[in-house]
Amino acid sequence: MNITQENTSELTATIKVEMTPEDYQAKVNEALKDLQRKANLPGFRPGKVPFGIVKKKYGDGVLAEEVNKVLGEGLNNFIKDNELEILGHPLGNREKGKPVDFDNDEEFEFYFDLGLTPKIDIELSDKIEMDYYDISVEDDKVEMYLEDIRKRFGNNVDVEEVADEDMLKGVLTQLDNKGEILENGWVFNDASLLVSYIKDEKVKKELIGKKKGGKVNFNPLKATGNETETAAMLGIKKEEKEKLEASYELTISAISRVEPSEVNEELFKKVYPKDEIKDEAQFREKLREESKKYYQRESENYFVHNTIEEL
Repeated sequence: MNITQENTSELTATIKVEMTPEDYQAKVNEALKDLQRKANLPGFRPGKVPFGIVKKKYGDGVLAEEVNKVLGEGLNNFIKDNELEILGHPLGNREKGKPVDFDNDEEFEFYFDLGLTPKIDIELSDKIEMDYYDISVEDDKVEMYLEDIRKRFGNNVDVEEVADEDMLKGVLTQLDNKGEILENGWVFNDASLLVSYIKDEKVKKELIGKKKGGKVNFNPLKATGNETETAAMLGIKKEEKEKLEASYELTISAISRVEPSEVNEELFKKVYPKDEIKDEAQFREKLREESKKYYQRESENYFVHNTIEEL
């Protein structure tokens, strides 16, 4: 195999790989013989299929596979032996190389473009000082993380009166311009609505305190400001503009709320199944530790960014 390199600019190069049967034929024959031992074709006993038939049936596919293996190995070794520092991976150049014909060709040429890593000279000095922040997680942050986890691992319970973060189920009935039920309008019997998704404070205020069977007239799109959420709430596609932009009467049929999980060993096991946490104090410290790891990574990224800028 003959591999040559042509530098096309300071930071790019093209690799040419020339391959002859001496580079791949032995491996092709070995692979075909292995297939011959395993072949099971009608009219022949397993493993007794003539080599010529195996070659005729599988030869092109095996040739392509082995040529690609030899090509990849040769290209990687060339890059390694010549200590080429490249960006990403070699990219095949089809403009320079001719189409590969495994049926008729025995010699092959392949071209690959490389992006070369620029050489950077940095003068380091012990006079350069950079701030590095060691993160500490305050108690109020730990409390916030704990409350979030309690909600994530909490249980949905039915309640009688709507509060700020409740999930509502009900029927949405389309209204006309006068706020009356629209004859033959859209009715969705399985509507779901999270009160916290409502951006319109006036609508949210009307919802809070309502009980099962309560009704509120509102424009879902204006209330949420989000077409995707509104379409899902109405059970329609965003493209159905007339329904999407209309006002509706919501009749509440069910109200559910996430009841935060108790802070106990059951919660500890759900959150950290591999750790032996016995009490709330240990659990809080684990939360603090995990939070610190996250923020410390951000601090390190910030440090690296500032250091690079300084250099």
